[in-house]
Amino acid sequence: MPNLVSTKELSQKGRDAILALAEKLEREYKKGKLKKYLEDKVIACIFFEPSTRTRLSFESAAKRLGAQVISTENAESNSSAFKGESIEDTARMLSIYADAIVMRHRQAGAAHAAAEVSERPIVNAGDGANEHPTQALQDVYTIKSLLGRLENLNIAYAGDLLYSRPLHSIMPLFSTEQKNNFYFISPPELRLPLEFRKALEGRGIKFTESEDWQKILPEFDVLYMTRVQKERFPDAGQYEKVKDSFILRSEHLKTMKKDAVIMHALPRVNEIEISVDTDPRAAYFRQAENGLYVRMAILLWCLGIK
Repeated sequence: MPNLVSTKELSQKGRDAILALAEKLEREYKKGKLKKYLEDKVIACIFFEPSTRTRLSFESAAKRLGAQVISTENAESNSSAFKGESIEDTARMLSIYADAIVMRHRQAGAAHAAAEVSERPIVNAGDGANEHPTQALQDVYTIKSLLGRLENLNIAYAGDLLYSRPLHSIMPLFSTEQKNNFYFISPPELRLPLEFRKALEGRGIKFTESEDWQKILPEFDVLYMTRVQKERFPDAGQYEKVKDSFILRSEHLKTMKKDAVIMHALPRVNEIEISVDTDPRAAYFRQAENGLYVRMAILLWCLGIK
């Protein structure tokens, strides 16, 4: 049964299968006809970093599908990791107790290390500033459901691109054939890492980097705001310098396309004014809702259930 550790390792067939399954599950859920596909399964959710939406949506997804859930919220101090147990040994033990393991860890590569030894599917719920593949699939699902397509789009990411793991994960889900244009808007200190820029160039995907969005806001079909992540900064002074670099305000909405989509992985701090929430283009709470359907689909996909 497959792991979901990185979108780089997910085929287009796998991506499309998860998205189609999410559509099916959303329909069943909204009609009150969701089947208990996982009634004989146990799902482990182990989170070494804080989480609200990802952890609770996975637990909700598992329970709505009939599974039992075993979990720990602050595994850094509330599990044997506190005693020095390796991530590999933790994964081995969880493989005994559960049918699938959802894991968030502050260390990049931890999910890969767990998948190397686990006898059960590993789902990466975020590993440091590296990747967040389930969020990326949720984001693609949201774009497709709201705009009806995944091609010929102008997609902009603004804010913290250095540490944005959803951004790092979503790029491999888009192909060159889709003919999308990407805009990366950030202060120099938070620009997209070189390895990701090189990967995009190698695949022939068009992108533009900018430190100012005023003139290009009217071009965007999707504007994805990202939180400047204080917890990733080694120095508080560096965070204070860039934390207010890009804030979406009501005045910006006047120049944006009428059918544009405004997204955010949440939680937000100050990067989107509260006044924007009532605009019909604000999609971040619908985006969070879609996480339930996509994560139900991911669990079924990893366990080989259609």
